[in-house]
Amino acid sequence: MRMPADFLDTNVILYLLDDGPKADRAAAVLAGGGWISVQVLNETLANCVRTAGMSWAEAAEFLGGVRELCKVVDLTLEIHRIGLAPLREIWLLGL
Repeated sequence: MRMPADFLDTNVILYLLDDGPKADRAAAVLAGGGWISVQVLNETLANCVRTAGMSWAEAAEFLGGVRELCKVVDLTLEIHRIGLAPLREIWLLGL
């Protein structure tokens, strides 16, 4: 399986809750679609409720919007291995 370049992590989703350029950039990225894992949904839910102080209903509505914009995939060992390659490149380049 080949993963698209637009596989988004939790931080990109959480940036939507901020004001400023990161929120604007995250909104633009999500408007173009992207892929997220179920793990990203779970991590975002925890942050919405614990850190952002959202109610469960607010968090569920927010995540519903995210699910409409992104393809949600299960996190499997194969996806983990595929994701390691670009991360290794970034680490080696010191970015």
